Amino acid sequence: MLGIVQRKVYNFYMQRIKLVLEYNGSKFCGWQRQKNARSVQQEVEKALSKLFGKQITVVGSSRTDAKVHAMAQVAHFDCSQEIPVSKIAVAVNSLLPDDVKVLCAKKVGNDFHARFDVKKKTYRYYLYKGKKNAILNDLVATCDFPLDESAMQQCLKLFVGKHNFKAFCASGAQVKSYEREIYDARLTKKGKYLIFEFTGNGFMQHMVRILVGTCVDVGRGAIPLQQVQAALESGKRALAGKTMQPQGLYLKKIYF
Repeated sequence: MLGIVQRKVYNFYMQRIKLVLEYNGSKFCGWQRQKNARSVQQEVEKALSKLFGKQITVVGSSRTDAKVHAMAQVAHFDCSQEIPVSKIAVAVNSLLPDDVKVLCAKKVGNDFHARFDVKKKTYRYYLYKGKKNAILNDLVATCDFPLDESAMQQCLKLFVGKHNFKAFCASGAQVKSYEREIYDARLTKKGKYLIFEFTGNGFMQHMVRILVGTCVDVGRGAIPLQQVQAALESGKRALAGKTMQPQGLYLKKIYF
């Protein structure tokens, strides 16, 4: 009971700000703050703390991994200073490094939570059909062998719906449940790019990269579709495909 009262008093004096950010994850250890590595959260908190003249803690919607990018990561923070919200993005961006930027800032209710209020997320994965490219190396994954796109489309259909995705996440992932629901899984082709897109109510560590890796393994004939179905039913990681490179993965959108 005491905790509830304290939270109400705290929120009465604070304003909560929602941020939408983009970043190139190539030189980050991921979103989450770490002691001996550079993180997106750390850079954002450092810039905000300098702007407001006090320590600011940021809560992110998604804990993207090392080298993973974001088109629209969402985060929130609390502050007591009345800086015009319309000026926050420009002010923070002047203090941030070039590989992370605030797209917009908005005042929200004190009950908004960037992590717990998420309804669904969309991730996109870029696969370049060709040899490694010096310019694109940190921005896309590469593949220089033939792929059966029709087989990969069939593989994607198996992922849609509510399933136990234990076979499609990092070993040792600390989660209460492996059940997730994929609302949409699609593959489009633009020139030399294959673009995978997944929308679901949540994703575990490495999950999207393993889903894509499984599709690629099906596309190159390394595993049959029946094995993918068996992986979904059994939860055995050995039956699913490889984990794709992180640099092809982008957090595209978060829905509340």
